[in-house]
Amino acid sequence: MSDATPHLGLPLIAASQAQKHVTHNEALGLLDALVQLACLDKDLTAPPPSPAEGNRYLVVAAEPGGAWAGLAGQVVRYGDGVWTGAVPRAGWLAWLIDEADLYVFDGVAWTSLSRTLTAIQSVSRLGINTGADATNRLAVKADAALLTWDDATPGSGDMRVFVNRKAAARDAALVFETGYAARAMLGTLGSDDFSLKVSPDGAAFATALTASARTGGIDFASAETALAAAPITDLGGAGTRRVLVTGAARIASFGAAADRERFVRFSGAATLVHDPEALALPTRADLVTAPDDTCIAASDAAGRWRVHHYQRADGTPLATGAQVLGATGSVRLPGGLIVQCGLVTAADADVAVAFGTAFPGSCLGVWAQPVAGAGAALYVAQVSDVAVAGFTLRTRRATAGSVAGAGSVPTYWLALGA
Repeated sequence: MSDATPHLGLPLIAASQAQKHVTHNEALGLLDALVQLACLDKDLTAPPPSPAEGNRYLVVAAEPGGAWAGLAGQVVRYGDGVWTGAVPRAGWLAWLIDEADLYVFDGVAWTSLSRTLTAIQSVSRLGINTGADATNRLAVKADAALLTWDDATPGSGDMRVFVNRKAAARDAALVFETGYAARAMLGTLGSDDFSLKVSPDGAAFATALTASARTGGIDFASAETALAAAPITDLGGAGTRRVLVTGAARIASFGAAADRERFVRFSGAATLVHDPEALALPTRADLVTAPDDTCIAASDAAGRWRVHHYQRADGTPLATGAQVLGATGSVRLPGGLIVQCGLVTAADADVAVAFGTAFPGSCLGVWAQPVAGAGAALYVAQVSDVAVAGFTLRTRRATAGSVAGAGSVPTYWLALGA
């Protein structure tokens, strides 16, 4: 039978042994040294000059000196003026006070648990403050999580998170949940296009925006929300960029939502009430809408709305400014008609006249009127060869029963086209 225990090497009291208290006290001393093992240091190569009773050290030096000679690899304890060593077994744990770290003996050497944890690789699951499972192999329960660039190694200064999928038909996404039910997904969802999808219930999803992988173009969802005209018609609360306003009520405000933009269509004769502090209109006057009239409205940071553009369905402008047509020039009339005019004084009786701007479609007609001084002669002007770019002006003089071509006769002309 062995005279020591197999794990801690505690001495056993033999049968009929004299002075049993010596063996018993030696075992208690070893228990006091090795149970709840906490050592002051492990990096010394020789005993400290003034050890205290009960001090413990790990001797990891291959050839320690002084009173530690021959105790390499052991746990040493100072007691009664003597250093006593204990050979560690695999699985022993020791707390290193100077490092505030826990070490484990693997049968050959002491290894830091904290350094072991920093080098963990290929673990099947990891839960931080919660339990991981077969689906969520990494699980974190916290108020915040930080991923930052490596300033210790040091790194490049970049920080990238890669979400990889098997094929374009699969998803690579960030999923945002409420009560563990999805409410939004952001990523490449079933294609290489980048998209944002939202859901009210975690089952049915609507695509809010898509960025084309091929062109880079952004496409927003274009659903139209219908709102009944009312004194406060809340465009900002509609939830979509396109809004159909129905009914014929007076509208004094589009709501108080800040920094919103809306494309608005009207289906009835509502009245928009101009107010520079609430609803500013292009004409600075009230507007009566008509079916299929449209406008673009936006609010500022204070929730004040402004109609930046208003388009009547029939093309009629909101207000026609002063249309001044001088002796020469052109003007476009409501409805698309174009009027051009000019003054011709040519030495020749027949002269080709070019319009200032060719009519985009056709010339509907040209009228000419000569201007002559007092006398018995009668001057007339004829128009021929009318085209979108111009016409031929023929000036004639009738006197004493004869008609002849006349040059140098000032002649005004007027043309109408579209």
